[in-house]
Amino acid sequence: MDEEYSKEIANYIFSIFRTNPFVVMSWGINPASITIVEVGVKFHVQGFIHTGYVQVVLNEGEDLFEVTLISEEGETLKTIEHIFVDNLISVIDSAVEKCENYEERISQEYQIITESAICESDTSQPTQ
Repeated sequence: MDEEYSKEIANYIFSIFRTNPFVVMSWGINPASITIVEVGVKFHVQGFIHTGYVQVVLNEGEDLFEVTLISEEGETLKTIEHIFVDNLISVIDSAVEKCENYEERISQEYQIITESAICESDTSQPTQ
């Protein structure tokens, strides 16, 4: 493995992540778990859908990314291939965090009142 080149690719991946830090932070990345792998990076997450490791590598021949979800025990659970750079964050978010009832889960987990909950509870009639 060319360590210097792999480090450059890992930095590139994190530069992509910095374009949408709030979504990336929602994955619960453990900074101490970040590891450079061959042409990519691996890190631990604690999302609503996946808790374990995520590995992101660059497929240099296609200039596309590959995301692998790995269990806590190191078992490969799922690999998503052919990811364009502009879809990388949303693909990982869909695999790690963004469940079907996401707003409701956020509200329950963190005792946050969401805008939709406020709108649903607003039974007042408009005044004339």
